[in-house]
Amino acid sequence: MQIAEIPYFEDSSCYYETVRHLKWPVFLDSSYQGDKPKSPIARFDIIAAEPFIRCVSDATGVYVEDQSGRKKVEKFPLELLKEIMAKYTLTNESLPFIGGAIGYLSYDLKSTSKKHPLIPKMIMGVYDWAVVVDHLNSKSWLIKNDFDGGLGLSWESLQSLFVKEPVGDKQIFSIDGDIKESLNISSYNDKFSKVASYIREGDCYQVNLSQKFNVSTRGDSWVFYKKFRGLNKSPYMAYLAYDDFEIMSGSPEQFIQSRNRAVITRPIKGTRARNSDPVCDKNNLVELSMSLKDKAENLMIVDLLRNDLAINCELGSIKVEKLFSVESYPNVHHLVSSITATLKKDSNNFELLNDAFPGGSITGAPKSRAIEIIDELEEHSREIYCGSIVYFSFNQMMDSNIAIRSMVHKNNTLHFYSGGGLTVDSIAALEYQEIKDKALNIINTINFFKDLNASN
Repeated sequence: MQIAEIPYFEDSSCYYETVRHLKWPVFLDSSYQGDKPKSPIARFDIIAAEPFIRCVSDATGVYVEDQSGRKKVEKFPLELLKEIMAKYTLTNESLPFIGGAIGYLSYDLKSTSKKHPLIPKMIMGVYDWAVVVDHLNSKSWLIKNDFDGGLGLSWESLQSLFVKEPVGDKQIFSIDGDIKESLNISSYNDKFSKVASYIREGDCYQVNLSQKFNVSTRGDSWVFYKKFRGLNKSPYMAYLAYDDFEIMSGSPEQFIQSRNRAVITRPIKGTRARNSDPVCDKNNLVELSMSLKDKAENLMIVDLLRNDLAINCELGSIKVEKLFSVESYPNVHHLVSSITATLKKDSNNFELLNDAFPGGSITGAPKSRAIEIIDELEEHSREIYCGSIVYFSFNQMMDSNIAIRSMVHKNNTLHFYSGGGLTVDSIAALEYQEIKDKALNIINTINFFKDLNASN
């Protein structure tokens, strides 16, 4: 492995712009803000491109492509990825990512639903090199492993890309028309009533019900993402560009992280809107922190995740480190809990993620029945929404998000989604408004470009 320190930039998106012309460029973005206190959560950014192995799972099957060509394999996608990554094992523990697999798992990865998805269920690239930015220590590194057989960029070529001052893109982006939504208040009420009926009948305790939005676009979605990240400022954001679509995630939620067998998950459940009036904003925060309903929702998911982790973690190691902490983001306050555990020696990160997927915070409880109800009531395919953006490093470290506040940009259309957990105490009008509150940063970014277009 070769590693070199390169210039540090507080806004590491400039490094992504240096390599985004290459194949499958990815940017895992902690959205670090220099005017905020440094945080171990919003610490690392990862930039990579030109994967030497590419794995895709779509409606026609599971495929792997490398220098020898493309072939179909009869394996579950994460099982295929585990076998591939087993060939490239390193013990370096100095950084959380030193090259490896980066990509996404759609919410429907395990689903047999007949809905027609926009994008494959999984895309993962195995990247020989990466840029890792550490905002806590204000340092950046370029790392290369030479697992690609010398077919990719050389070490000298890579270094030449990252030693000079980056030059920003000059692309454009615009919005055409208005946002279209899959549910109005009347149709949402109908679905809400069906969920409420299932809860009363004892089928489930909580179901996450979502709706879909879309708007027509022109131009480069990277321009949109740069504006969005400035408004959204969340620690598990990402921009992934593939052959004919891009994924943008504004997620504040970590799904599962595993480092040296130390496992953590940080479920979010419980939301209040921010307010420009400091007094009202503080009242909303206090209201959330005292809400028995929101605490009950959060606790359901904490118990669900404890059970999910128990499949692959040491008996007695699973602990709730924080319960019902309030975290504030630009558009909402969230109730967040933190659960830690120790990975079993005979397990691995692929099984850990798979056995907990999709995340309980965006399905409901019991999970299997909640998923059935979601599939019944939602006409749209969730795509990346409520799936996960994830990396598996060559040094056996892994981190992932719950891909809420996430978008797909394809065929000049921006698709995005928002939802909320429904329980016996839920009120339809408030839940419908919460959906809009959660999507507000996306909507505000869209409106920014609409206003910009109108003024030009």
